Amino acid sequence: MNIGPTERTQCIEFLLMDLFSMMSVTCAIEPLRAANRLLGYEAYGWRFSSEDGQIAHASNGFSVIADERFGASPAPDYLFVCAGMTLVAKDQTRLSVILNRRAREGCRVGALSMGSVFLARAGLLTNSRCTLHWEGQPAFREEFPFIEMRNEIYVIDNSRYTCAGGTAALDMLLHIISEQHDAVLARSIANQFQVERIRTGSVEQRPGSSVGLDTLPPQLAQALGMMMRNLEKPVSIDSIARTCGMSIRNLERLFQRYADSSPARYYKILRLEQARDLLLHTNLANIDIGIATGFCSSSYFSASYTRHFGHTPSQERMKNR
Repeated sequence: MNIGPTERTQCIEFLLMDLFSMMSVTCAIEPLRAANRLLGYEAYGWRFSSEDGQIAHASNGFSVIADERFGASPAPDYLFVCAGMTLVAKDQTRLSVILNRRAREGCRVGALSMGSVFLARAGLLTNSRCTLHWEGQPAFREEFPFIEMRNEIYVIDNSRYTCAGGTAALDMLLHIISEQHDAVLARSIANQFQVERIRTGSVEQRPGSSVGLDTLPPQLAQALGMMMRNLEKPVSIDSIARTCGMSIRNLERLFQRYADSSPARYYKILRLEQARDLLLHTNLANIDIGIATGFCSSSYFSASYTRHFGHTPSQERMKNR
């Protein structure tokens, strides 16, 4: 491919952490590949690095041969820390030092899926809004209470590019491509992958078994929003109905139609799913997790958890270690 006089290849580095999310990385790379093909020149190049320069293993069992050890080459234009459910670095100090060096060198630093945790540990999100996969959000709030974490599928703030992973990586990279080229190219790339619409960063993630708020009647969306904002101190169904300007009976009808559940049962499942995330990603005691998700006693929390998931909170932790 021939690069014109004003066309420079943008270098994107993907730092692959242990058990990274393969889908997130693939969804970030494919729009770059398609952009090169449609533009007719190498607008984007990418490389893979790992902490030690050795093979990086994805959570689905695939292995990727790293091009280099992280920090070995000059700074790229963009750097994305790619992580999955394992959030322990081989050398956290070295990782943080190099991430900060990259930021000082003018590199746009970002993260896919759970990678925001490593940016936060390096102090690179202190003054920036960010996001990460919904499953890691409860633990992130516990570890970094003063960082503004949002529930959007991707957030770009102060040269920090964070996304929830999965197909959200495709949306964020299409946004980057659109800014550097134009919306026509971004739409053409989306059409290559049979993507009906390019989502903006304002679209919120859909946690657990919850339904998408953007497709619901406004009153039901308002009710669900109240539930998700009040997991630690649950509000009564009557209060939710009154705030949304409807009767309990009408609220129950909406929940049954769109969520196949009663409001009370749906609310409880949201709290139990939040508890599961805290069990998997924090070291909080079971009793503290029960309190943090609105259960009045440890016995009630344990019994409710067991009925819903089929095993106790303690067994949940043991089987995922």
